[in-house]
Amino acid sequence: MESHRSRNPVLWIVLLSWIIICVHLLTTSAQYLRDLSDYELASFDNPDVLDEPQRRASKFNHFTLSDHGDVFVGAVNWLYRLDRSLAEMQNVSTCDDSRPWSVAPCHLTNNYNKILVVDSTRPNSLITCGGVYDGICQLRQLQDIRNVMMESVPNVAGFEDASTVSLIAPGRDGQQLLYVAVTFTRENIGDHGNFLAITRRRLDSNSFLSVSYFEDTVSYNNRAYVGFYTIKYVMPFEHYGFTYFVASQKEDLNSAHFVSKINRVCQVGLNLDAYTEITLQCSGSNGSAYSLVQAAHFGPAGPDLAASLGLHADEQVLYAVFAKNQGAPGTSDVPTDHSALCVYRMTDILDAFKEAVRGCIQDGNAYSVYYIEGSFCSSFGIDILDRYFCIPVTNDATQTRLFQYAKGIDPVPSTAILELPGTLMSSIITTIEVNHTIALIGTSSGDLLKVISS
Repeated sequence: MESHRSRNPVLWIVLLSWIIICVHLLTTSAQYLRDLSDYELASFDNPDVLDEPQRRASKFNHFTLSDHGDVFVGAVNWLYRLDRSLAEMQNVSTCDDSRPWSVAPCHLTNNYNKILVVDSTRPNSLITCGGVYDGICQLRQLQDIRNVMMESVPNVAGFEDASTVSLIAPGRDGQQLLYVAVTFTRENIGDHGNFLAITRRRLDSNSFLSVSYFEDTVSYNNRAYVGFYTIKYVMPFEHYGFTYFVASQKEDLNSAHFVSKINRVCQVGLNLDAYTEITLQCSGSNGSAYSLVQAAHFGPAGPDLAASLGLHADEQVLYAVFAKNQGAPGTSDVPTDHSALCVYRMTDILDAFKEAVRGCIQDGNAYSVYYIEGSFCSSFGIDILDRYFCIPVTNDATQTRLFQYAKGIDPVPSTAILELPGTLMSSIITTIEVNHTIALIGTSSGDLLKVISS
């Protein structure tokens, strides 16, 4: 389950969780409290329970909240509108078999909700995207989700269970754009014959969610197609003029080693040529590797946690839960039930991005991103200006291109503050109570962990 707004998280926690466990980070024990039903305020169960073997497809994919407090739920084959007490007000099927044949028609597969975002650029509007009908999105009325006001261009969202993450954030010329990152499948090839891994899309009505291919995309090269190079995106966020995507993937095109990365694009750049990626490293107390990021949350550190990290209170950090992979460390993209929580200072992350750009300008192609079309680095002995993080050309009359798409060499390290053998942590959100940072972590088995940094 993914969310695009973190307000009032308790509403959604009661939907998914059966048990609450309290874990104090400075101890090694976990104390069972009681069933979550004892704390339940309201709940909503998916009424669309399909017959076996389709029952497992009857699940929630996303939720989001409107400014009026309505809760919108994107499920397999259905959308739901609930009130603030989680009572159902409206539903609509997203499996319309009256549509003409497409690459992925709904009668041949389930329609997973891929994007569910309240459109902040226009009143009473909700963007919904599914994994069928060629990845087309719809703009619906918030107060009447059955009312489809317009449809998008194709190939916006991923197909079936391929990951898709998105958020609305500023773009060039101050306009709001929809940023989308999608996992590669054979079906989602764009009009130019290329797979668009990251796009920023227009929200205006003239060409809803269209892109300018040369200005608003990061696309795979032919070798990535042949190698079926996949990136599993887990979470987007924005910070000081950049949009970030947290993901797990192979280290590079010719590597067999799986790692976790953060990719970013500059919001105000005329194009996305300054795309940069860095690696996150999460290690256990014994040095073991947790290679696969499962979920992440970007937010402030509470006073106690900030002090332990050498930060001021409320400075931003990245909280991420990772899993060990099956087989030898880093050799598989299949997670095991052995996971950990790592925390990263945003200052360290920003330093790593700066070093990646510096290396790509000064030290050559070791910093190139080999699976992206057009990536190159240089060997210029010039000072690194802040503008190069968004505009990778020289600031003179020659406008010499310095790099296109960069990667970091050294990972950003972190030692796990919580390790749970036998548990796969799969979601996280945080809040602050007095001096303590509280992490609410969901697991693949439907449990909820309350982790207190004290």
